[in-house]
Amino acid sequence: MSLKLHHLNASRSQRIVWLLLELGVPHEIVHHSRDPETRLAPAALLKVHPMGKSPLLEDGDIVIAETGAIAEYLLAKHDPDHTLHPRSDSADFPRYLEWVHAAEGAIFLPGLFRFYLMNAGLLETPLAASMEAEQVKAMKTIEGHLAKHAYFAGDSFTAADCLMAFQIQSAAAMGALEALPATKAWLETVQARPAYKAMLDVGV
Repeated sequence: MSLKLHHLNASRSQRIVWLLLELGVPHEIVHHSRDPETRLAPAALLKVHPMGKSPLLEDGDIVIAETGAIAEYLLAKHDPDHTLHPRSDSADFPRYLEWVHAAEGAIFLPGLFRFYLMNAGLLETPLAASMEAEQVKAMKTIEGHLAKHAYFAGDSFTAADCLMAFQIQSAAAMGALEALPATKAWLETVQARPAYKAMLDVGV
């Protein structure tokens, strides 16, 4: 078995666990736990990649960081029938591409910044208020899209749904989906998938 995923608890690497299970690719999970005091990734990850962050994918001598890059690598090698990613000439491809990148970009970053501001005791600042407004806008954008489409790329489940899930799970944990019925329905649908349930067994 050549594929090895370094998975950090309570992190976004759960999305790659889910994707691997959807693809049905044999793999090994290497579990890492956050430092109980700093809540940061352990130093052991620095031995795998100089950034010391998770997820990290090992494929033989190849080591790949960054969630989006790992997803693209896995899909290029293990989804030849394009079951989980549309072909470039598909009408769904532009939507798919946008959401795959949004998951690490404009949709995700305001929440990350606000998390850092909270840890620094700076929630009562104009910057924090600005990031909160951006989070609200992001969730409204997601709701508007899912009110028109069953999934992020269109009518079919794809890797874009795996990558977007962390943002929506976080919103659900804060009770933010009660006013977002289409987003709530999407989450309930994907949570019923066997691979999603199997991902929970691996540990999030």
